[in-house]
Amino acid sequence: MIFLMMLGLALVLMLPLAVIFMGPRRVRGRREAALALHKAQLEELNRDLTDGRIGPVEYKAAKLEVERRLLTADSTVEPAWNGNAKLLLLATVVAVPVAAFALYLPGSTPNVPSEPHAQWQAKQEAAQAQLSVFIGELRARLASEDPNSADASQGEAYLGEALAEQAGEITPEALGYFKQSLTNAPQNSSWRQLDQMRINEAAQAASQ
Repeated sequence: MIFLMMLGLALVLMLPLAVIFMGPRRVRGRREAALALHKAQLEELNRDLTDGRIGPVEYKAAKLEVERRLLTADSTVEPAWNGNAKLLLLATVVAVPVAAFALYLPGSTPNVPSEPHAQWQAKQEAAQAQLSVFIGELRARLASEDPNSADASQGEAYLGEALAEQAGEITPEALGYFKQSLTNAPQNSSWRQLDQMRINEAAQAASQ
């Protein structure tokens, strides 16, 4: 019974759309809409001239441009509205709620069990452990690099990004690495844009 009620409700909700397209044509074509728009622009120009908001020179130039657009729109040829799509539309109006209703029928959707929370948590912990190892390796690598070198700048950018990912935000330590990396980053380096972007994000977060 509840499935029949759902199907009936879906059909009722789609009914206004069907009524609109079954009724007489009210939608303007592009040509008709363009003509109405340009005629309204001419009327507005006349009011602006009368009220003194524009001068005669500006009025003549604007009027000439609108009239040119009006002639162009008037020469546009559009296909006649013959209502050939009504049958297709009505079929769609019926098919959409029926298809949506069919999704709720027993056996219509595969029974995919959700991932257990413990399994998801184990994956998250493994990813965090791997990230911690990566951060430790970066710190050790930076300790042996010239702090003013391009290699150190690249390592600092990656370390700042890893720290931000680990914390879920740009921490002060990560921000410090981004700034230090930007200081020695070559102009054509691939990580220079990352440094600047993260510094800007931290500044925006601090201003909020």
